[in-house]
Amino acid sequence: MKISLRMVLIALVALVAVGSMVSTIPSEKPLSQGSFAEGQCGEKEGVSLVVDFGTSSNREALELCALDFTSTGWDVFAAVELEVEGTSEYPTGFVCRLDGWPTIEAQPCSKTPTAAQGSWAYFSASEDKGWQFSGQGAAMRKPSCGSVEGWRFVEAGEVASQSWPRVDAKTSSCK
Repeated sequence: MKISLRMVLIALVALVAVGSMVSTIPSEKPLSQGSFAEGQCGEKEGVSLVVDFGTSSNREALELCALDFTSTGWDVFAAVELEVEGTSEYPTGFVCRLDGWPTIEAQPCSKTPTAAQGSWAYFSASEDKGWQFSGQGAAMRKPSCGSVEGWRFVEAGEVASQSWPRVDAKTSSCK
């Protein structure tokens, strides 16, 4: 039986497509079964999460530690019991609302928000390098122990890649 190159290529493309769909499906629970603590992890082993609600929210930034965390940047929200909402178009690939911000009236999250509405920017920090604008989405990123995941609501006129959270990232090294 002779297998054509065309059939092999079609099978490979289908396999890659199925694999990428499976890897972006969020788990119901993070792979880690740990708990969380208030504040960044510091000396505790885990992944820190910092959420800066932006300049007009009048809300204090959240600093939380997902203890013994081993999943994706998207799953860290569930690990620290923080409500996250994507858009109708990208339910797990685009953060539209965190902990109720922005309000439903300001952004219904049915479509990707416009620059005038503002949006969330994603950052990470590891090994005392400070905030770095993330080049990949939270569902694809696997933060390492001691690193910090950061989110900042970027308002109209602000540049997302230069609007890092206004809280210092406190990275650590895990054993």
